[in-house]
Amino acid sequence: MAFPRTHRSGRTAHAGRRIDFSQKQKSAALPGKTASAPARGTRAAASTNTPEQADGASDFLFQHAVALAVSNARLEDKLDTEHPHEILVPLDYADECRVKTDAVRSFWQVHGLPAQMVHAIIPSPVPRGYRATSKRRVYVTRDSRLRFCMGYGAGREETLRSALEPESHNDVYCWLKKTLGSPAYRAVGRSLNFIVVRGGAARLTLILNFFHLDAAVMHKTKLLADHVRAELPQVAAMFTFLDETRSEFYLESRAAGAHPFKKLFGSEYLDLTAAGCKFLYPPSAFSQVNESILDAFLREAKLLLKPGPESTLIDLFSGYGLFAVALGDAPERVVGMDFNGPAIHAASGNALHNRPDADIEFVAAAVTPSSIENKLPPCPSELYGEDEEQPEGELFILDPPRNGVRPNVIAAIAKRSPARVLNIFCSADEVPGTLKAWKHNGYSPSAVRVFDMFPGSPNVETMVLLEKTKKKPAAAGRNGRKFSAKTNVRKNRPGRADSRNAAPPKSNRAAKKAARSHDEIRRHVRQKPE
Repeated sequence: MAFPRTHRSGRTAHAGRRIDFSQKQKSAALPGKTASAPARGTRAAASTNTPEQADGASDFLFQHAVALAVSNARLEDKLDTEHPHEILVPLDYADECRVKTDAVRSFWQVHGLPAQMVHAIIPSPVPRGYRATSKRRVYVTRDSRLRFCMGYGAGREETLRSALEPESHNDVYCWLKKTLGSPAYRAVGRSLNFIVVRGGAARLTLILNFFHLDAAVMHKTKLLADHVRAELPQVAAMFTFLDETRSEFYLESRAAGAHPFKKLFGSEYLDLTAAGCKFLYPPSAFSQVNESILDAFLREAKLLLKPGPESTLIDLFSGYGLFAVALGDAPERVVGMDFNGPAIHAASGNALHNRPDADIEFVAAAVTPSSIENKLPPCPSELYGEDEEQPEGELFILDPPRNGVRPNVIAAIAKRSPARVLNIFCSADEVPGTLKAWKHNGYSPSAVRVFDMFPGSPNVETMVLLEKTKKKPAAAGRNGRKFSAKTNVRKNRPGRADSRNAAPPKSNRAAKKAARSHDEIRRHVRQKPE
């Protein structure tokens, strides 16, 4: 069976007992990998496949767990092996959900994770035609024709229509294929990296990603925009995007300091509604591809984190404020952080529109150990001794890119001693390594939710709630009394002399008020050499 190409190199393909592939399917599924025999961490069985934890567990990727579950369910003959990214589309959706649930459990078991925490996958209300963002890579063939393909990792087979995309998206690609192939727009087609369509079925935004955009091509593109407005009423806005580096990340330019977006017509923002809130976001901002499942996604996040009236919610990788705004009615204070300036600007507007009375702010900065230490407000553990009882304190949400967080970010968060952390994974393969890092820093999973964010494909979205499993021992003072070394040092710094004999605030609200009043002093002190 042909599964999408994995981005991890040097892995060996295996999924329990051997599954017969045709030679074409082998190369489509796992280029450069060996599929002739099971690797370590699996075992063969006469009638069923059973995962087995072993030293080679790191070689067991989630796509292998899906292959194992499909084989156990005897559904191999129903797969769409010609389209690896849509391989599960022909399955009955109830069967697909059962296969993915079994795959997650076996994946967790092989990696030594608490598989008993994994409940049935939360299904998508719209299992087909759901994608709110789609793309086509544009290639020029040897005979000078244009070919629209799914992009990196999916080969160069032409794909104009996809079962996972709305018909309105598919209609745009078919129209553009015909139009860009004409002599009038040939220069436009030959200069394209990607064509990107974003939005729901009725209001779409069309983005043409160019690697070359001179005056002549721009003139033709403006004529094309007039043609689009006349022929495609579902397209409400159109942009050009310049990426001379031809990055595989189709809305990311690697040119430093570049401002690659240019509007041709329509609104500068896309919109969606989730959890009773209306969000606007720029075309460069990340947004979940399956908008139909967002209500359940946000509801489960709130149930797991349980934000209270005296808690502070820290939303890392906050984007345009989906979690910060949707959950912003419960905590006392919300702080979001993301490196994308336009998305942060949109997040502030979304917060003001949906939660005008809430204390929600956003910080434009990359999520790094340094920014967590210096850009976020003081945490309760800096105002209370570690041996003293603290109020509810901080709650964290992390929804990072597919490849996870940067090194030492987890340690920087754990240093703040949050009450609960909700780590979200759009790649199941990142779960084992990340949970190992959390365990090393004193946190372990207490609840798991798995969402079918990507129906029809062998991918899932995973939510893991983490809570503290151990408490760092407090240091002993000269008189034998325990104290927090961190708190003691801060009290004796310049500008904090008045707090030497002051008792810690008795409520979390008072703690936050004190934290805000000393925020400027804190930054001033950090700038001075020790």
